[in-house]
Amino acid sequence: MIDCTPGSLLQFLRKEKYDADIEKESQQIYTIFKINDREYPFFLRVFDEGHLLQLLAFIPSHLEPNQDFAFSISTNAPPAASNEKQKTMIGELARLLHLLNKELDVPGFGMDEMAGVVFYRIMLPTPRKKIDPELLLAYLKTVEHVCSMFSIPIQAISSGEMTLQQIIAKAKEMDKK
Repeated sequence: MIDCTPGSLLQFLRKEKYDADIEKESQQIYTIFKINDREYPFFLRVFDEGHLLQLLAFIPSHLEPNQDFAFSISTNAPPAASNEKQKTMIGELARLLHLLNKELDVPGFGMDEMAGVVFYRIMLPTPRKKIDPELLLAYLKTVEHVCSMFSIPIQAISSGEMTLQQIIAKAKEMDKK
């Protein structure tokens, strides 16, 4: 069993050949997953005094921080009229993430519109402040697999290259093969 402490988790990741380190301020363990010539920042963080473990990967996308959205939330003012294409893209991206979560055995996609990021997050309970190494490795591989499988449609929608309907049609076409 691995203790749910930053040092023990870092040691485990390094043993598993991850080039990881600890962020001093937050005590998060971080690394970069390199998958298909893309980089996915990954963070492992202990919560609730060791009773929860968060695995968090950021998915490359073409989102940008939405200052109008952040301002409207903080002031209770209505959001400024923004680019209609951007609004449509964000709505389509949110629907895609919802659809993916519905279909995944281990859902965890989210989007922070204010920060302009898409992420995949799993929270694991660790009631004894320990986690089985095989279980943690299985979840790490799950995160890497999810990043690999779904980053292309996320990037396609966030860049405006494809619509959600086009992605769904392409998925149905591939299902028939």
